[in-house]
Order: sequence, then structure tokens, then C-alpha cells
Amino acid sequence: MMNTKPIPVIIALAAALLSCVISIVQHVEFSVFVSRLLVVVLIFLVMGTIIKMILDYSFRTLEPTVSIDEQMDAIMPNESGEEMPEEDVATEEENSSESEEG
Repeated sequence: MMNTKPIPVIIALAAALLSCVISIVQHVEFSVFVSRLLVVVLIFLVMGTIIKMILDYSFRTLEPTVSIDEQMDAIMPNESGEEMPEEDVATEEENSSESEEG
């Protein structure tokens, strides 16, 4: 599974860097600079979170499905490769009738 946790932060920081460079080149006042930076970071943080959610959903649906038999083999592998002998299991009715006779 892909680690998508840092995606929103990376997108927001890249947008903040671009916003800072543009604001410096334009020689804007400090209050305008800070308000632009705040708006850009919030917008791109939300966009990055949406992108992360889409990627998480996409990777979850792309995972191959594993059959129940394969899951059971992974949990309890049969080392000898032979069938397990079936035991003669008595039912509860047989057990209760035997205990009453004795």
C-alpha cells in the first residue's frame, strides 16, 4: 500500500512557496502577503486532502482479492501436504445418552 499521508502537506507547502515568491516579486504589503499565504495554504491543504482520499480509495480497490482457501493456507499451512485424517466425532445426543446409562 502506498503511503499517502504526506501528500496534503507537500502540496500545501509547494503552493505556499510559489505564493511567497510571487508576493515578493510583486512587492506587496505585509498584510496582503500574509492573507494571500493563509488563503493559498488553506485551499491547497483541502485540495491535497481530497487528492489523498482519492488515491487511498484507488489503491484500496486495486488490491487483488485473495480467496478464502489461500487465506486459510497462509494461516495454517499443511506441512506434509497430505489430507488431515477426519476424526469420528460423536454428537451431543450420543454423549448425553452414554453419560446417562453409566
